[in-house]
Amino acid sequence: MANAYVQSWKLTKKKRSDKQRHIHTIMDTTENRPDYSLLAAFDTPIQRPRASLFYQLSLLLVTGAMLLLPLIYLALVVGAGWLVYYHAVHNWGPIMGLGGFRGGGRIVVFKFLIYFIPLFAGSVVVFFMFKPLFAGRPKRAQPLALNPSDNPLLYALIERICKTVGAASPKRIDLDCQLNASAGFRRGLFGMSPNDMVLTIGLPLVANLTAREFAGVVAHEFGHFNQGVGMRLSYIIDTVNHWFARVVYQRDAWDVALEQWAAEAEDGRVTIIICTTQIGVWFSRMILRILMYTGFLISGILSRQMEYNADACQIRVVGSEVFETTHRKLATLSAAMELTYKQIGTTWKKNHQLPDNLSELLRHAHQQLPSAVLQKIDDTLGLERTGLFDTHPSAADRIRQARRAADPGIFHDDRPASELFASFEHPARFVTLLHYTDDLGIPITDKMLVHVESTESSPAKTRAAANGTSETLDKYFLGILPLLLPLQIPQPSASANYEADFAELGQLAAGLQQVEGQLAGLATQYHEATNRLIQSRAAAGLIQASVPMPTSSFDLPEMTLEAARAAESEALATRAALRHSVHEVGSALQRRLQLALSLKLSDRGELGGTAVDAEQILQAVTTLNRAAESYPAQQELTQAAGVFDRLTAFRDEHGEAPTLTRALARQMETLKAFQPAAMPLAVGGQPKPAMQLRVSSTQKPPVGSENENLRQPAQAWFSNCHENLNVLVEAARAVENIGA
Repeated sequence: MANAYVQSWKLTKKKRSDKQRHIHTIMDTTENRPDYSLLAAFDTPIQRPRASLFYQLSLLLVTGAMLLLPLIYLALVVGAGWLVYYHAVHNWGPIMGLGGFRGGGRIVVFKFLIYFIPLFAGSVVVFFMFKPLFAGRPKRAQPLALNPSDNPLLYALIERICKTVGAASPKRIDLDCQLNASAGFRRGLFGMSPNDMVLTIGLPLVANLTAREFAGVVAHEFGHFNQGVGMRLSYIIDTVNHWFARVVYQRDAWDVALEQWAAEAEDGRVTIIICTTQIGVWFSRMILRILMYTGFLISGILSRQMEYNADACQIRVVGSEVFETTHRKLATLSAAMELTYKQIGTTWKKNHQLPDNLSELLRHAHQQLPSAVLQKIDDTLGLERTGLFDTHPSAADRIRQARRAADPGIFHDDRPASELFASFEHPARFVTLLHYTDDLGIPITDKMLVHVESTESSPAKTRAAANGTSETLDKYFLGILPLLLPLQIPQPSASANYEADFAELGQLAAGLQQVEGQLAGLATQYHEATNRLIQSRAAAGLIQASVPMPTSSFDLPEMTLEAARAAESEALATRAALRHSVHEVGSALQRRLQLALSLKLSDRGELGGTAVDAEQILQAVTTLNRAAESYPAQQELTQAAGVFDRLTAFRDEHGEAPTLTRALARQMETLKAFQPAAMPLAVGGQPKPAMQLRVSSTQKPPVGSENENLRQPAQAWFSNCHENLNVLVEAARAVENIGA
């Protein structure tokens, strides 16, 4: 896989002779048809923020002041150059004639030093002051431009966002490997046409955002450009600020050479000259720094107001709540990016290997951020204060502004932003290669790349993976199947009133789809409550065994048995409350399934040839109803195995101890006690070798630890339950698809 991308990248680089690389993706016209339904949300107009006349005049004055700052610096450079010139022309005679020619050769040498040291040092200082005026931008990776015909959904969404916020659509969309997105004039200061814009998207950002969050980021960027004169003036202000920041902090070969001369100088006279030069350079940098902070101070208030105006566009598109969650996610992504680059650096030093997909690697790292890091971000994000010289408001101030707006937004699509691309993985790997070669200067070979496996990140599949269900089951049961199990399904019979039952089924299905949004997150809460239950039981086991524990090991107010038991009771109560909250929906879902199965059993030939027949349906229902009796024991067994895993992780982190060994042994006995009597589960229909897993006492134990020997049959048991339920859902969906 890595070899294929390296060869493709080399071919692309060889074929392209211009400065702009283009990425083309192959679209499958049958399976990857763009879903333009998400664009319907933008049919709702929003009230765009408008700047007052006073604000526009203030912006004009600030722009004039910002343009004056480089002129002031230029005047200082000219003044310094004139002083050097004056010294060279007018001070030779007075210095050499000072005291006549008495004193011998040493006095003459001293006079030469008095004359030439200021001349040389002054010339170097003038050079170093003059150099920033022509400082070029640092070399960056050539952008990877998307082809509009290959990504119609992405372009259509961005076009609708721009129209909504009142800005021109971009002429080009570039991709890079930054955790950022930006919009600007395609040809910079020399082409400030409102119809000549470019949007640069960082794919690591896209990989970790939902479509709604991504739309908000795009709305913010183009919110800066929804005013004609204002966007040009703000662009000039930003350009001057960025120039000052770059020349203050950026170092080139001349700066490095001066430092090397100072380190290698051995002659005292040379050292004096170099030290004098360094003092002059430091002084010129100090002048630049003062002018930079002056610029930040002058433009700060207006610049921050521009950000608030752009924030208003973002809030009106995606809502106040998503605006806040996006800022929190940006903070957590920055922390994950820092950890990711540390990991990459370690691997590079050790093995000279690099990941071939930074976007996917960052997504993995973000999902696995330690809870302590997340808690620290949550604790500090709302406490940040905006500084006097800041060009952007603090996240805390922006979030407070969003909460005051209390806007629901118009766009609410929470699919992964990566699904807006015809193919996301292909450009993600390309920009990773460009980052290595163009940004870091690493000549990539096949052996250097380690493949990063891409995983599906859609909400349905993520939820299904967490709950051990398939995407089909998760979708049919609106994501709350774990809260409904075990299912007791009445034995179905052929429908006696086909038309009435079919009408009722249609009403039920339509009504359930309307409440799906209200159920979002319930399964996640149930899963989190189960994790807290396992954690509290593990803590109780350690406390009972007198194992010393750091207070940070478990999320408990205090490390006592009473606190652990209270946390366990709270988790159980939370799960019970969640199950109770979906009781009515669960009954409706069960009725929906029952109706569909009855209609299937009275099939009039309208369903076409489906893979599920009546015998399979009846067998699957019988098997599931039998399984419901042992479901509680299987669930307890799975949770006991989870407690054992938590204890094992504690041992791996803190080392072996006799008390910990006793705690593990006690939990193993609990695990064995929960193991229910084996019950074979057949999958509905004729025997299918790939699916016909049985839990029996004669089954050959799997290779692994004793814990795994107990856990795997339970996992197979749950898998078979889901297989049987899939049989029924497949039949039910065939019925519902008649009227679709």
